[in-house]
Amino acid sequence: MYQKGNLNRIWLVLGALDALEHPTLLNISNAIGMPKPSVNDILKKLLDGQVAGVIVKKIGTEYKIIEWNDFRQEINKIYTNNT
Repeated sequence: MYQKGNLNRIWLVLGALDALEHPTLLNISNAIGMPKPSVNDILKKLLDGQVAGVIVKKIGTEYKIIEWNDFRQEINKIYTNNT
C-alpha cells in the first residue's frame, strides 16, 4: 500500500471509481484495501476539484467521474498552438 501523501493513492481511488459498478465509499475502500477515512479524504479532494483535469460528483451515495481529460492531448495542444 502506498504511504499517506503518495499521489498514487489518488490514482487508486480514480481507478476504482472508473471500474466499480457501484462506487460508494465502502465499495471503493474494500476494492483497493485502503481505510475508509483515507478514501474519504481523497474523495473530498476530488469533489473539491483539487485534482487537475478530473471532475467527480457525488450522486446519492455513489461517486461518478464526470470528466477526465486526456493530459497528453491537452499538453500537445499547448505546444503545437492547436487550442
